[in-house]
Amino acid sequence: MTRDAIFQLPNRTILRLVGPDTRALLQRVITAEVENFPIGTARPGALLTPQGKIICDFMMFSRDNGIDIDVAESAGAALLKRLTMYRLKADVTLSQETALHALWSSTAFDGASEDPRLPGQLWRAVSDADHETRPLGVIEIPAGIPAFGRDYGEAEVFPTDVNLDVYGGVGWTKGCFIGQEVVSRMKRRGTIRKRSLAVTFDGEAPPAGTSLQAGETGVGEITSSHENRAIALVRLDKLEKADAPLTGGDITASTTVPDALKPEPAAERI
Repeated sequence: MTRDAIFQLPNRTILRLVGPDTRALLQRVITAEVENFPIGTARPGALLTPQGKIICDFMMFSRDNGIDIDVAESAGAALLKRLTMYRLKADVTLSQETALHALWSSTAFDGASEDPRLPGQLWRAVSDADHETRPLGVIEIPAGIPAFGRDYGEAEVFPTDVNLDVYGGVGWTKGCFIGQEVVSRMKRRGTIRKRSLAVTFDGEAPPAGTSLQAGETGVGEITSSHENRAIALVRLDKLEKADAPLTGGDITASTTVPDALKPEPAAERI
């Protein structure tokens, strides 16, 4: 691995949580399971509103003395403030580490953890080393992986809308967390209707905000694009019933729904 193959993520900040109660604090607040979070690995997670929508999401790194959180710079200070408020009497020290950077590479490198959203294709790390800055969109958009600040903003989407549950960022069996009741009810009742999907166009992909159409029926909306690829937030029920070719901005498109994103049978009926 050469130094030039490791890149620094732009517009990110690192929060560091250290102390014996770090995992207990996060376990009762955020979406992800952290009690069984192996040291040396990475895991996505999010903080939700009480109504179950994402305030911000992030990538966590499990350390022997705590957890580092790689979060959008625009959300970092507010997340730190909220976690400090939720700390109460927990023995946890929280700080925003301006000397640390979020790094990524498409090849494993020293100190890096595999990104569970793209196993075998993407590695992430937190380090004080400086590298060339490069965004992840070139990898995330073709893979259909949405990003906070690019594909959605604060309190706009549920975790399932952006596939956070599929990536291991929602601990369905871990017990209560903020917003858990709403999100768990959606899963139990089989009412997860929207998913973010990778879309391929027969030409340059239209910009964010363009409707994804099946004939006269709107089935979703593009949230980001790069070259001929895009991510769209799609109504799965409308896509399933579509009887016309997909288009976006009059450009022919195609998409598939991975098995992991297909609706599950409801465990509880309304």
